[in-house]
Amino acid sequence: MILLETECLACRFGAKEAVKGLDLVLAEGDLVGLIGPDGAGKTTTFRLLVGLQARTGGQLHRHLEPARIGYVPQVFSLAPELTVAENLRLQAGLFNLPDPEPRIRRLLASVDLEPFRDRASGALSGGMKQKLALCAALLTEPRLLLLDEPTTGVDPVSRREFWALLHEVHDAGVAILFSTPYMDEAEYAHRMLLMHEGRVLAEGELATFRQSLPGLVFRLVSRRRREVQRTLAALAPLDLFAEGEILRVRFPAQDPGPLMARLAAIEGVEQIRLAEPTLEDAFLHVLAVAGESHG
Repeated sequence: MILLETECLACRFGAKEAVKGLDLVLAEGDLVGLIGPDGAGKTTTFRLLVGLQARTGGQLHRHLEPARIGYVPQVFSLAPELTVAENLRLQAGLFNLPDPEPRIRRLLASVDLEPFRDRASGALSGGMKQKLALCAALLTEPRLLLLDEPTTGVDPVSRREFWALLHEVHDAGVAILFSTPYMDEAEYAHRMLLMHEGRVLAEGELATFRQSLPGLVFRLVSRRRREVQRTLAALAPLDLFAEGEILRVRFPAQDPGPLMARLAAIEGVEQIRLAEPTLEDAFLHVLAVAGESHG
């Protein structure tokens, strides 16, 4: 069953088009990731979907009552001066939920927040705030959960715990749309939409993106990264990405043996191996193709 769908959805702020012609269908059982860097239009998209932002074009069809769509915004939006329990009681009152206390207790216990029910929400850690925001979104037993960059600014351990909770929520039958700039986190999605400058450039599964990426990807390690990066750039690779001592470089398809030998001979290269394409490799390729098509 389709829960929400858009047709050429658009949002403009003056001369800036924040969302450009978004076509999206969310159905029961979905776990969809909206992937893109800061400024891609992800937050505006979520605000459009929940009705916090007026669209300037296209169509939006919600096939659910508002209470059956849960929303966790990027910025913690519950009252910081209220306690954990008070915030949830307030949320329950806004939706006129009868006898919410048993559900509040169950939700807090499920995310290990029951011992902190009387603590001011503003005094919680980043990870605990996100757990509380998730509880608030789940109070109405939604069928669709919208999460806008839910783990931004959260420590790695809390990120893992939060995603374990989300998988439990999804396994319980709640469809999920989440956004993230983190490529490792994006791989939790069953289907991904790669977004840049307000437009969805590609949609599909991780395996499809990897298989469709042409060429050979190599992973190199060097403590002289800048020198090695300059040498690699002179070889006209399809993509070149560097972080710390790690470099990832993609070349056109060819016999990998001679090319690996040539790369290994570069002064400063300490390790090299043929690597499986990552989502980041695929995203860079999609950006490059989009740039060429709009050039």
